[in-house]
Amino acid sequence: MTKSRSVVHATFTLKRTYPASRRDVFDAFANVSKKSKWAYGAPEGAHKLDFRAGGHETVEMPGPGGGTFKYEGVYHEIVAGERIIYSYTFDMGRGPAGVTMTTVELADAEGGGTHLKFTEQGAYLDGFDGPKFWESGTTSLLDRLGQTLAD
Repeated sequence: MTKSRSVVHATFTLKRTYPASRRDVFDAFANVSKKSKWAYGAPEGAHKLDFRAGGHETVEMPGPGGGTFKYEGVYHEIVAGERIIYSYTFDMGRGPAGVTMTTVELADAEGGGTHLKFTEQGAYLDGFDGPKFWESGTTSLLDRLGQTLAD
């Protein structure tokens, strides 16, 4: 039987204001031990980060419902304290589930702190409920970032 193929394209933007400096928010993305704490909850050694333009980020760990979750990202542009642009592929244990491009923008928030704008453009593959699933997951991820910055 031939596998049904499909692609769903979607874009979502999430905004947060954190009571932390742009330097601290940027560092939470750039530092592997800090990012591992809020981003993945991955076991020791499962998350690797080479945070520079052309650098790679990978995560491989047990996935939801069995199988192995794999994330492979490439950083395209990094402007310290201002902008991070990267693309990534992900596999939820059943083969490629999607390809995305993400832009993280940081700006000073009125009254102090940092305003973050997170925009993701994705191609979600072969029936994977990517747009809803990934936006929900990213919402939780940014909430965890906020909790980590508040600690």
